[in-house]
Amino acid sequence: MSIKAMTNTSHLAQEFVETGRLSSISIIDMHTHMGAFYGTYLPEAKLETMIETMRRENIASIISAPHSALFDPIGGNSEIRSAMKQYPDLIHGYYVVNPHYDHDLDRDLAEFDRVKGYVGFKVLPDYHKYPLTGEKYRRIYEFANERGLLLLSHTWGHSPYNPPQMMGELARQYENIQFLLGHSAPGETDYAIQLAKAQPNVYLELCDTGRLNGMIGKMVREAGSEKVLFGTDFPWYDPHYMLGSVLFSGIGDDDIRNIIHHNAGRLLGGIQKR
Repeated sequence: MSIKAMTNTSHLAQEFVETGRLSSISIIDMHTHMGAFYGTYLPEAKLETMIETMRRENIASIISAPHSALFDPIGGNSEIRSAMKQYPDLIHGYYVVNPHYDHDLDRDLAEFDRVKGYVGFKVLPDYHKYPLTGEKYRRIYEFANERGLLLLSHTWGHSPYNPPQMMGELARQYENIQFLLGHSAPGETDYAIQLAKAQPNVYLELCDTGRLNGMIGKMVREAGSEKVLFGTDFPWYDPHYMLGSVLFSGIGDDDIRNIIHHNAGRLLGGIQKR
C-alpha cells in the first residue's frame, strides 16, 4: 500500500506501512505489566517474550508493574526489581502500592532511591476499593512529591475510587508529582482532557482509550500533544496495535513523535537527573 492510497499523510505512518515497523524513532511505553494473570491466557506475558517483541518493534523501554504486584506487592515488587536488574536499559519500574498491605512499606521506601530503574508509583484504587485521596496513600504522595516522581493511577469515569476529579485535587496539592491518568478515565475523558490542559503536572495516557475513533485527535487538539503519553497495557495488547491508533489518527508527525517518545523521554530524563 502506498501513501497515496491512505487518507493519512504522515511520513511515519507511511514508513510503518512500507516496512512493518518504525525505525526512524523508537517507542517508550509508559503503561505495561508482565507475568501471568489469573483467569486468562496472555501469550507474551513472559519477560523474555516481551523483550523479543520490544526489539522487533523498536520499543526503547517500558515502564512496568508486574501483574503479581497488583494484588501482592510484596512478591510483585521484587519481580520488577529483578527485571530491571536483568534489563537495565529496557525496563523501568513502578513500585505498586496496595493500601491493604503496608507492612513492608518502610523498608521499601528506605531502599527506593538505591534501586536503579524505579521512576515512580502505580496505584489501582478501583481494584483495591480504596479512594485515590485516601489517607493510606498520603505517605506515598509525600515521598513522590519530594523526589518529583511519576504516579500512574488507574482512572475510570464515575468511579467512587479514582475519578479524574480526585486526580486533579491531588495534582494541585502535590505539584512536583507528574500524574498519569491511566486509561484517561473512560466515561469522563472530556473532563480528563480539560484537566490535563489546565494542570501542568497531569498527563493523559492512551492505554485502551486511545483506540476509540477520534479520541487521540481530540486529546491533541484540546490538551496538546505534549500532554499525551503512549501506553498499551502490554502484554494485554501488542504495542503495534496502539501504535496504529496513533499513526492513523490524523495528527501530524511532530505530535506523533511527542506521544510515542519525546514526552516520556522528557519525564524520565527529569527523574534520572535528580
